[in-house]
Amino acid sequence: MNATTGPEKPRHIDGRINRIGTDDLIKAFGSPPGVQDIGALRAFVAGRLRRPAWPLQEWTDAIRSTSAADDVLAAAAPLLTGVEVTGRERGRSQRYGFHYLGWLSPGVHAWMLTGDDRYLHAFEQHLEDWVEQRDSVTGEWPGLDVIWYSLGTWARCRNLLPTLEVLTDSALSDRAWGSLVATLVGGARWAYDEHDVFRHGNWQLVCATELLHISVVLPDLVEARSWAERARERIDEHLLLDVYGDGGHYERSPGYHKMCLTALQTAALLDADVAAHPKVAAMHQWLCELVSPGGWIPHLQDSGIEWPATSLLRGSYVLDNPALARIAAQWLSAEDFGVEAAALPAWDADRQRRWLDTVATAREEAVPAPPQSTVLADSGYVILRSDDLRAVINYGPHIEHELESHSHRAVLDLVLEGWQRPLLWEAGGPPSYDDPDYLTWYQSGRGHNTVLVDDQELSTDRGVHVDPLVDTGQVAVFSGRHHGSVVPQSRTIAMVREEPAVVVVSDDSAAGEHTFRAHWHALNPWQQVGPLAYDASAADGPGLLLIETGDPSTTTVETSEGVARRPLVDKPVAEYGPLYSLGLTRHSGEFTTVLLPHAGAQVPEVSVTRDDDGLTIDHGDTVDRVSPSTWVRTRSGRLSWATGWRTRALLDLLRTSEDVDVSATVADGALRLEVTCSGRCGLWIRPLGDIRLDGVLVTAESDGDGWAHLTLPYAGRWTVDGARHD
Repeated sequence: MNATTGPEKPRHIDGRINRIGTDDLIKAFGSPPGVQDIGALRAFVAGRLRRPAWPLQEWTDAIRSTSAADDVLAAAAPLLTGVEVTGRERGRSQRYGFHYLGWLSPGVHAWMLTGDDRYLHAFEQHLEDWVEQRDSVTGEWPGLDVIWYSLGTWARCRNLLPTLEVLTDSALSDRAWGSLVATLVGGARWAYDEHDVFRHGNWQLVCATELLHISVVLPDLVEARSWAERARERIDEHLLLDVYGDGGHYERSPGYHKMCLTALQTAALLDADVAAHPKVAAMHQWLCELVSPGGWIPHLQDSGIEWPATSLLRGSYVLDNPALARIAAQWLSAEDFGVEAAALPAWDADRQRRWLDTVATAREEAVPAPPQSTVLADSGYVILRSDDLRAVINYGPHIEHELESHSHRAVLDLVLEGWQRPLLWEAGGPPSYDDPDYLTWYQSGRGHNTVLVDDQELSTDRGVHVDPLVDTGQVAVFSGRHHGSVVPQSRTIAMVREEPAVVVVSDDSAAGEHTFRAHWHALNPWQQVGPLAYDASAADGPGLLLIETGDPSTTTVETSEGVARRPLVDKPVAEYGPLYSLGLTRHSGEFTTVLLPHAGAQVPEVSVTRDDDGLTIDHGDTVDRVSPSTWVRTRSGRLSWATGWRTRALLDLLRTSEDVDVSATVADGALRLEVTCSGRCGLWIRPLGDIRLDGVLVTAESDGDGWAHLTLPYAGRWTVDGARHD
């Protein structure tokens, strides 16, 4: 951001925006015949006003006698005692958000729920006071007006425009009604002038959707046609340039993604072309990929913890897609599902019939299980899944923003969830961008599960490179490297899905005279249970055992406590609470960390040893042997399975002429090899009877040393039966 000019265009606020009188407002509607005052204009508009995208009447009818209605009355209560409408005493960022007027619209909602005119009068008084005093308020961001800027004009329209339908025919005074309409018109004019060319980021996109919204609700405004044209142009450009091919929003933040999707859902209700755009469907799918079995999305990149169920249900309604309603139904109670569905306005007869069928059957239909792994390559996230565990790995770029970046100073970091609880967690987004720890904790690398070099923050130029994800079924392996730290760093994360589940994180950094500190964070305190072995468990589970395989004599261990949002189990709410940090410091950048999730509170009995060949993880009856490119599991001393990635050999089972990914499994005494190659590849096995390639009997040449040679003819995943494994 240029400190002189600010993040938006030079100031363009004049009387046609912030001093719209009665005559100006009448002219804005084309000077209808016989309209000479606000009362007459109000009557004219009342007969021609179109419904907003999300009408309040259906919503208030749906939430009556529910906890949501109680929440509305609680939000409206301060209006009855008085609100200081300038927000002068609020923090730098919060002062801007105050003028979104989210605190004002509950007065209308409460009036509709109760019929109590006190709420309506309070809304009127506070709106008039705000209009009278708003120009006296100044912001602290250079070049950014606290009232007339993109998020302000978007949010006020979003909060106030739906009230116009119910307030136009109400006891609200003509003066207050005129102030309401003038505020909306002034904001639209400002937004039209501001957004004449494309600009990356969430500000312009959401602003464009409300510019379209007001043009549809008030079609008699002279400027409505030009507003709609500009809005559609900006929306199309953002869908092309600001939404990745994998459906993620440009800034890579679940919270801002959801905000933009909510805005686009409004546009989709108003414009069939927006609803039909494949990027809008992809944005819904992006939420489905990142949502956990517990129904929440981690707080990545300045985001809060997001519960997307309601957004997905609305997406089902907007896109006429029953699958999204079925997915949403997993995390919504029957009451919440029914209330949300009832709050949506009716379609035409055929579309409404389909929607009612969707609502009636969504909770009965089975939802397909998600894939074992997902790569959101454009957004820079990888999700690894098992029945009980899920890891989300961040490897994406640092993204600029209109004001300041929401990208965190970490890469190749991960969060780990198990049994619908966070196991490894991170600082996430702050309570407010005015929080004094915003940059030093929430955005900082030290608030993430990563390795810092000399306690320096990651640069914005990260140069991340990742290898293709390996997923052999039993094991998924992610590998990446970057040059955003003082020295180049790499990280490999290998997850074994089968019980006992294991995650091994291998970190390496270029040598030099540096201090390396590995940070690990959990929602429960770390308790030492052995040399460089620590466990973080809830009282009744689940928990996470962490074992670092390095030399305790060269490693300094520190524990500390920070703050992070913590998802509640029984409702879609996150509360701030302690985040417990474990720091391992040494002068070598090599860390090999074994993570052992466990469902109960009892720490599993596991030993980890390291030698020149790699790791041995002894669970008792089950033993894992891990090298840089292979993982072998035995049970009771016999091979259960083995897997390798980017390798040319696997134990004494397989040799190849090219690098392959391979999985070897034993069932009923027979060995099966599944081999993935990138092109034509020679393969040698020790034969045991007939050899079949993808079920086809093939002839293999023996070399005299007990090996048989066959050829994988082209790139792909091949099944080989008939190999010996003793």
